[in-house]
Parts: sequence; structure tokens; C-alpha cells
Amino acid sequence: MDLSSCGTPEARRDREVFFRGVFGAGEGIICIGVSPVPLPGTKRKLYRRYFNYPGELNSALDLIETNITVADLYFCPQLLNEQNLHKGAVVSCPNAWADLDDCTPIKLLVPPSIAWETSPGRFQAIWRLDPNLDPLEAEALSRRIAYYHAGDGADRSGWDLTQFLRVPRTGNFKHVDDLSGNPAIVRIVTGTTIKYRLADFEKYPDVKRVEFLELPLPSVIPTEDPLEIIQRYRRTISPLVFSLFETEPQGTWSEKLWRLMILCFEAGMEMPEVLHIANQSACNKYRRDGRPIDYLWRDVCRAYVRVQQNAGAVIIPAAPQVELLTPDEQNSSPGETFIERYIRWASDLGDAAPQYHTAGAFIALSSILSGHVRLPTSFGTMVPNLWFMILADTTLTRKSTAMDIAMDLVNDIDDDVLLATDGSLEGMMQALSTRPGQPSVFLRDEFSGLLEMMTKRDYYAGMAEMLTKLYDGKIQKRILRKETVEVREPVLLIFAGGIRNRVQALLTTEHISSGFMPRFVFITAESDAARVRPLGPPMLADTSRRDGLLAELSSMVAHYHVIDGTRNTTKKTQAELSPAAWARYNKLESDMLVAGLDSERPDLMTPVFDRLSKSTLKAALLIAASRQRDERVCVTEEDIVDAIRFTVQWRTYAIEVINGVGKSAVERDLDRVLGSIVRGPGVSRSQLMRSYHLTARQADAIFDTLIQRGLIAMSRLGGTTTFMPLAPAKDDRKVGK
Repeated sequence: MDLSSCGTPEARRDREVFFRGVFGAGEGIICIGVSPVPLPGTKRKLYRRYFNYPGELNSALDLIETNITVADLYFCPQLLNEQNLHKGAVVSCPNAWADLDDCTPIKLLVPPSIAWETSPGRFQAIWRLDPNLDPLEAEALSRRIAYYHAGDGADRSGWDLTQFLRVPRTGNFKHVDDLSGNPAIVRIVTGTTIKYRLADFEKYPDVKRVEFLELPLPSVIPTEDPLEIIQRYRRTISPLVFSLFETEPQGTWSEKLWRLMILCFEAGMEMPEVLHIANQSACNKYRRDGRPIDYLWRDVCRAYVRVQQNAGAVIIPAAPQVELLTPDEQNSSPGETFIERYIRWASDLGDAAPQYHTAGAFIALSSILSGHVRLPTSFGTMVPNLWFMILADTTLTRKSTAMDIAMDLVNDIDDDVLLATDGSLEGMMQALSTRPGQPSVFLRDEFSGLLEMMTKRDYYAGMAEMLTKLYDGKIQKRILRKETVEVREPVLLIFAGGIRNRVQALLTTEHISSGFMPRFVFITAESDAARVRPLGPPMLADTSRRDGLLAELSSMVAHYHVIDGTRNTTKKTQAELSPAAWARYNKLESDMLVAGLDSERPDLMTPVFDRLSKSTLKAALLIAASRQRDERVCVTEEDIVDAIRFTVQWRTYAIEVINGVGKSAVERDLDRVLGSIVRGPGVSRSQLMRSYHLTARQADAIFDTLIQRGLIAMSRLGGTTTFMPLAPAKDDRKVGK
């Protein structure tokens, strides 16, 4: 079908039937959007035209027919009460709507009344309603549909009350066929006379994490003169507020009202104060239209969230964390393994944060075992290679020291395991190409530098994707100018470190959603001056425990690497989980999925928690292989539980790191200071200022913000100011807890 078919009388009749199906017997104003195909070098524009319905429907059809060959054509599926496309102009809704994008109509829980294909494989739909719904109800229903099918490809932002949809039997000039040069044709795929009631959509659950947009109307609203409230904030408020409050708009009322609320919130007003000022303002479109204050309150909530988002400071109540260990498992004693012995030894060597040694222990085991132990699963064979990223707030946590302790031990067993590379993708590929099936450790104690190059330099483009594939053990090829580098059976380990704030500032949501960063197990630590040891005098080193750990690793090499007395890197030992172990792991995976979906940021936490489950299975496999010397490695339920004990800590670190992604530097400083107060109730203002190098002005801003958010309380005794957390908080980050 080409564009000429859209200009026929038959196509016009189809469009007329379509619009009558959308708007039914209602009366009002319809909005048609015309977006002409832009000339080369110019920007696309959208023009709105308004027509009375049903009296001027033919005029609307004439406009569409005139522009079919030169423009993309849209319509708003709502009837308006004025020639202005904004939410306040929508009186009632005869339908619900969805921009389905890649979600095919067959996946919908409730079949649409009308569905149309906007370009190959992309769809939009409406559900005709009887009776019409209040605009807020219809918008909420459309949001439920959009969010439910987001995983199927639906557009999560396509539920807005003033959403534009494409007009059927017109051209889509944004999707031009490469061969014919013709635009895609918008065509109806489903057309019925079915009408639905609100109760028919019970299959679609309420959207989580938007409850903060639907707070109940305040029971107490200020009664004082709104101008007196504005005067109280005169030092922080924009002078434009007075004009917006007192002058009736000549143009768009919605824009003026929205601007007024935003400026009030930015000045520091509370929500009831903003509601009172907006309600009494000359630009209150809802009072003009005779609508109840509930409509205005909904906009106040939206404005509040928008201001908080702009500041990077939206506080959404966190869902309770799913307990990963049962009460019986929590009360039972963990088994004594190589991991515990390593942590005790390494912790006595210096003042590095103890949790960092957990990463060192697993890296040591993974360096020895991941090339020789294989676990068949329903999704392929798993290799127990692990990636760790240990993050610090300062050098006092001794992350580099902890990493060096682990790698020195590993080098005494295999001095070839550490990749000698400058960190470039070519260097890494060439190094890995010489070690098929053998573990190779990429050590980088300042990973933020590499992350910055991956983000900003074209030379490193594609490195995150390549590293992800290497983690998964996939064959990779890299074509260079003089040769082709091929990596077969890669077994890549990454042991990375960095300053937490810098890493968080460099991370983007794309790093998370692509699966690259979720493959890391994060471990964080705060500086603790009490843990820092003096430089001298030197202490006599006790090498007996180190020798014992070396003997354990050598025993593993002798068993897993050697065939008939000869060290052979091709030896592979098969691993298997007992039925009880599989059942316990599957429960963990399910619990982690629930925790991800119910988290504050499900789009980020779900892939992180999913990968953390897989890392837990790898950790259990390493624990089992480290204590066995049999022909097959049998992973028991106890091994899974022992690994989950570490995952409880790792999940806390992951939440801490991922929640900082996309936050401003100010917001991360707030988190750090709040964390110190939670961990040390009663800490003094002077201590915090010294720890975080705060000026008096910075300290005032941080402490005032935390107090106003209701997160801390301040007390003064003599000349000392101290802070206490307002809610009890536990610190789950102690090793072994």
C-alpha cells in the first residue's frame, strides 16, 4: 500500500468512521496535529488546529486530506471545552488510550476497541468506555495499561491526558521504506463497537511508585492572606510570583498556574501553602471552570515532584526489603571455608576495611577455579568467574591495599593470571587471545578513569559491550589494521576499585540497563579513623597463616588443573547442584526478582538483583569446589546458604551504589552525611565538618536540608551541636553479620 491510497474517498470514509468510533455521540472540540515534513537542515514543527465535533468533522477531514502527502498527522483522543490543548480543557473521557509501540495488540489483557499499526510492528490503541470517565480516572487507567505492558514494548509515557496519536490511513514520514522511499501507512488492524466499563480493567494493577502523586488532600489548609505567605518568603521567592498571583492570564492558563506553583516550591514553601496560594490566584483555571479543589491538588503534587526531581532529591518511600535468609538460616552458624580463613588473615595485616577482603577471597578462588569448574544450567554452562568493584569514600579505607593482598597471594600460585595490559580494548583482547579457557584477572584500582574514557572517548566506544560478552564467555573477534585478534573461551575476571562518588557521577542508567555494571559485585566502605593503624613501629610478620592459605590454593591447583601428574589447562570438572540446592537457589532468584520490582528504581534494580542472584550461584560453586577434591563438585544447600550470607551484604552495597546513579553531587553529599549520623548517633557538627571538609555554609545547607526532610534531629549541649537519626536504622554491612 502506498501513500496514494490514503487520498481516496474510501480512505476518507474510513477516517470518518474511525473518528466517530473514537468520540461517539459526544460533543466538544477536537484537536488535530499537523507536522509538515521538514526541509533539509530545518527542524520539525507541530501545528494544532481545532474543530467543533461533530458539526465540523468534515472540515477536520478536509484538513487531513489536504496534508496527507506533506505531513505527519495526529489527533488527541479527548473532547475539549476550549481551543487549547491542555488537561484543564478535558471535561470527560469517552475512551482510554495507549501508545503501544512494540507491544502487539494480542498481548493486551483487555482487547482494544480499535487498534492501528503506525509503522511496521508498532501500534496504538483505544478502549471505548461507557459511561465516560472523569479525566483523572481515565488518565490513571491509561497509565496502568502503559506500565503493565512496558515490558512488552509499550511506551510508559504514552498515558498523558493530552497524548497525541496518529490518524489512520495517513502516512508516517518518520519511517520511510529504504527501497521504495514511501512512508509507512498507518492502518487499522482491529475495529469493533465494543465498549468497556472501568471494572473490566481490574486485571491491570495500580502502578507502584506513583503513590506520592496521589497524596490525600490536606485536612488543614492555611486561611491567612496568600500575599502574607508570599511576603514571608520574599528573600527566596521570584518577583514573578506576585504578577502570576494577581493577573488573570491572557494566554494559556495552565502554563501560568504551573509556573506559579513551581516558583512557590522553589522558594521553599510547604505543599498546603502552595495549594492555598494557587487556589486563590488569578490563574486558577479549575476555579474558573467550576471544578473542585481536588483537581488543583493533583497539580500541586505534580509540581512538588517536578521540583524535587529537578533538585535530584525525590524521596520515595522504600519498599521493605525481602529477607533472603530464613530465621533458621539466620540463627545457624556458617560453615568454616577458605573465605572465612582468608578474611581473618587479611584483616590482621592492616587497617583495610574488612569487607574488602571478602572480595579478595572470592577473587583468589575464582582465579584458581573458574577455568576448570563448569556448571550446566538450563541456559548454558556457567563458569564461576566473578567481577568485584570495591568503592571507597577516601583513601583511609585502604582499598588498594586490600586488592594487593589478594593479588600477591594469587601471583604466588600463578604469576601469569594477571593481565599485563594498558587497559585498552585491543590490549585486553590480545592478552586474552593467548589464554583460552584460563582465568585472567584485569586489575584496575582506579576504575573511574577507565569508566570516564569509556563514556567520553570514541576510541573506547563499545568497550562496555565487549567486556560484557567476555564475562559471558562468548567468542570475540577484533579486526585491527594488521591482524585479526580472536578470543576463544574467555574466562575474564575484573578486580576494580574507585572513589564511590566519582564512579556514581560517571555512571549512567545505560551502564545499568545494558547489563554491564550489574555483572559487578559492589562492596563499599566508609572511612573510620578509629581503624587506622600507626605507621610504626614495624611488627614481625607471622607467615604461617599465609602459608596455610597458599597450601589450600596449591591443593586446588593439584586437583583441578593436573591430569596424570601433569598440569593441564584443559581439565574440566563438572559441577552439579543437589535437588535441595536448586530449590534453595530458585527461591533466592525469585526473592531477588520481587525485591527488584518493588524497589525505588525497578528499571535499574531489577537487572542488578537478577545478576546478583547469578553471582551468588557462582560464589556457592566456588565455596563447594574449594572444600572438595572429588571427580565431580556437588553443590549442597548449605553451600547456597553460605553464599547467600554474603549476598545479604552485597545487596545492601548494590542499593547504595545504584541509588546514587543520576543524583547530583549535593544529593550524594547528603547521603554520605546522613549515613555517618545513622552509624554514629550523637555525632557532633564539628566532627562531621572535619570528616567531610565542609565549610560553615556547606554544613548549614546540608544539616538544614536533612532536618527539614525529617531525617535527623539536632540538639545543643553547652557549645556542642550533635545530631541524631529520627528513624532507627541498622547497618547490615558488617562482615559476618
